[in-house]
Amino acid sequence: MTEYIVKLMDVGLTENEAKVYSCLLRKRTFTATEISQCCNVNRSRIYSVLESLINKGLCIERLGKIRKFQAAAPEIAFEKLINEQNKKLSTLNSLPELLSPIYNSHTDNSSPLEFIEVYGTPSSIIKKHHTLELESKEIVLSFCKAPYAMAKDLDIHEEQEESMKTGVIFKSIFEVEKDDIKFFAQRMKNFEEQGEEIKVAYHLPIKLHVFDDHTVMFSMINQVNPDQNLTYMVVEHSDLAETLITTFYKYWDEALSVDEFLTKENIKF
Repeated sequence: MTEYIVKLMDVGLTENEAKVYSCLLRKRTFTATEISQCCNVNRSRIYSVLESLINKGLCIERLGKIRKFQAAAPEIAFEKLINEQNKKLSTLNSLPELLSPIYNSHTDNSSPLEFIEVYGTPSSIIKKHHTLELESKEIVLSFCKAPYAMAKDLDIHEEQEESMKTGVIFKSIFEVEKDDIKFFAQRMKNFEEQGEEIKVAYHLPIKLHVFDDHTVMFSMINQVNPDQNLTYMVVEHSDLAETLITTFYKYWDEALSVDEFLTKENIKF
């Protein structure tokens, strides 16, 4: 396929239209049969292609005993197409201003469910949690208790560390893990030494994370089999976040510092 046929197709001509117009350029006039033979387009389709080119201003029909066709001069023919494209471009440029009020009018009437996301696998929970940590600007508040989607490491994870480097404050209350209390205490001490603000409680009502003042992530635990069917909901709603921030600080004020916990449990390192 020649370069000029490709370029004609790029500006909106069909392949047959591009072939026929290219053929017409080669001499003054053609019969339909000559055009069909010249550009290898089926004779039954020639007239519909020619009609389309005439409508686009690219072809002129010469009437007589035998119908003949000739190409319109390119410098004249494409002026019509250029004008049409400019009109389309002008219309296209006006559409955002015209349509935006319609789009924006429904934003206040959106369903509450649009603020809610649900995650049901450990990998998806971890990925979302890490994303929210990295997107946080000021503070992350957490109620932490088993069962955990993430591994119980002795060090804070990379995404939290990266977020803390930007100045984000992490405050966490951990529910005591009585089955391995010394390991739990070591984790709390390590987290605190790495910059996370830690307190300890013997009971927390829910697994919860609040990111800045607008996004909440909390667990819905299967009460029959707590180790199974771990589901998290993420809600972007400032009123809910405000309520849970108040709840967090109520528990924070009543919780033990790490040193107080170590003293209470008589744990020494």
